[in-house]
Amino acid sequence: MEPSEQNDDRLRQAMRAVAAGDADAFRDIAEALDPRLARFFARLGVPEAERDDLFQEACLRIYRAAGAYDPRRPFLPWAYTVARRVMLNWHRARKPTVALEEAEHVAAEQRAPGMAAEADLWQFAQTRLPAAAYELLWLCYGEDFEPAEIAAVTGRTAVHVRVLLHRARAALARALEKAGEPGPRQRK
Repeated sequence: MEPSEQNDDRLRQAMRAVAAGDADAFRDIAEALDPRLARFFARLGVPEAERDDLFQEACLRIYRAAGAYDPRRPFLPWAYTVARRVMLNWHRARKPTVALEEAEHVAAEQRAPGMAAEADLWQFAQTRLPAAAYELLWLCYGEDFEPAEIAAVTGRTAVHVRVLLHRARAALARALEKAGEPGPRQRK
């Protein structure tokens, strides 16, 4: 059994314990999710000041739904689904807080070519791709989720996810070509 599968099994057992009334078992779940969801929220554009609130809200919803969780299914895609829904609700409720002139200035600075590091590629992708395409690429390459797991998180079929990943990679390759950068490596 791979370490990620062992980790998922451990989290499934902890969720069983939480559903049975052991509130202390949730500490292991929260500690395992903290760095992953912080990275997930950060990559999807949530400001640092808001990430802790979203993490706490996601944990609260996961805790409350412990009885509804089916331990025969993988835990992490289920938890990411909850976190994604929390984030989408936050995005819907958010009001723009940056003046238009400042947003244009920031966007112009982010369009500068010359990316060398992986972080720059993620930044490039985030500024050039639609949010949904970026999210799929992040779940696939940043979180190392399989298409079936991404499908569970996003509410799509695995085949649809594969098609959308192909399109997102193609769109990123076109944007990189247009900017004069080499294209991304293909994985799946």
